[in-house]
Amino acid sequence: MTRVTDPAGATNATTPGAPAAPETDDPGHDGHWLRSFARPELWAAAGYDASHHDFAWQHRELARLMSNECPLPPDDVVIEAALSAMREANFYPNSAWELRDALADFAGVEKHSVILGNGSTEILDVVTRTFITPGDEAVIPVPTYAFFETQVRLNGGVAVLVPTTADLGFDIPAIRAAVTPRTKLIFLCSPNNPIGRSWTEEEVVAVLETGIPTVIDQAYLECGYGRSFAPLISRFPNLIVTRTMSKAYGLAAVRVGYGLADPAVIDLLLRVRIPFSVSLVGARACLAAVREPGYLDRRRRYISDERDRLFAVLSTLPGVVPWPSETNFITIDVTATGRPSSDYVAEAKAEHLLLRRVAAHRLEGQYVRVTIGTIEENDRFLEVFSRSVPGAETPGADPAAR
Repeated sequence: MTRVTDPAGATNATTPGAPAAPETDDPGHDGHWLRSFARPELWAAAGYDASHHDFAWQHRELARLMSNECPLPPDDVVIEAALSAMREANFYPNSAWELRDALADFAGVEKHSVILGNGSTEILDVVTRTFITPGDEAVIPVPTYAFFETQVRLNGGVAVLVPTTADLGFDIPAIRAAVTPRTKLIFLCSPNNPIGRSWTEEEVVAVLETGIPTVIDQAYLECGYGRSFAPLISRFPNLIVTRTMSKAYGLAAVRVGYGLADPAVIDLLLRVRIPFSVSLVGARACLAAVREPGYLDRRRRYISDERDRLFAVLSTLPGVVPWPSETNFITIDVTATGRPSSDYVAEAKAEHLLLRRVAAHRLEGQYVRVTIGTIEENDRFLEVFSRSVPGAETPGADPAAR
């Protein structure tokens, strides 16, 4: 395990290791005066880098296969709900109790076990600020979603990193051994980004039995048919599950996520969360999506079928090792092809496809991550990617293969 105590490497949710904020020659604007007032751990941090999203928005001709978004736009009933809310946008929003109740029913928990947020990232931020103070420790199995480590370090905490096993399995004995009297949180991700696999109930229970508040980020759960851990809340009051409307529901732009936990935990988190963080437009749109029959199932089925199709083709390419996934992405190990991952990303970009070179999330090596897109985008990806693999035959877009 690794005990990360030096905040110099803390940056944003995607890129650990960025340098401190640049200084200027102007004594009035170099920021030195702020050091007497601001929290010291912030000086080695950088804001979230959204440049890759901005680039995609500025180049709409490029296929967005890099950000784990849903390729299917919202149904008309969801759009109409959002438009209806805009007609009342002069008022402050309500607490979105209808959406909370609907999500409680969906997740199988009691109504006082739900907290809404501006994306699941807000819930993760609130949880971290609630439990982590300077010097506290958080155990984080890696590789995983880099936001966990970032938020712990920005709050002055110590990130205790526990590597996976050689086959990318979860090292339960090492996780339990990493717990000390200073441990205040454990972060898990299921299905795990960027690995793609889920935790088993046996593994989760073994972690929860430590009694440490444990977050399980299940943002990708509805992209496949994995196990929801929300029912375990009734047995383990130290469990906090986070979910989102951004992935399978395809509502990333409306920024709504939610947390599930024991009512006493929810009450505490609500004291920390800022008011009105979920807009009326977002709440109404998400409520329409949750209530619409078949809305989620259609998206889940599409993502799963296309993911399995891409995985089958990628598995035939020489030197290419796609990781089995229960999410809306596939992480691909290209080490054995003899070419760096940056080459694959660059060549795809030249063909109007945006892929992700997985250099964050504590995953070091030659890996490329592709998001499941439209059928046409997926066919194009297979053609372009296969052409980049030495010795591979370029697959045709055979409709029968779907």
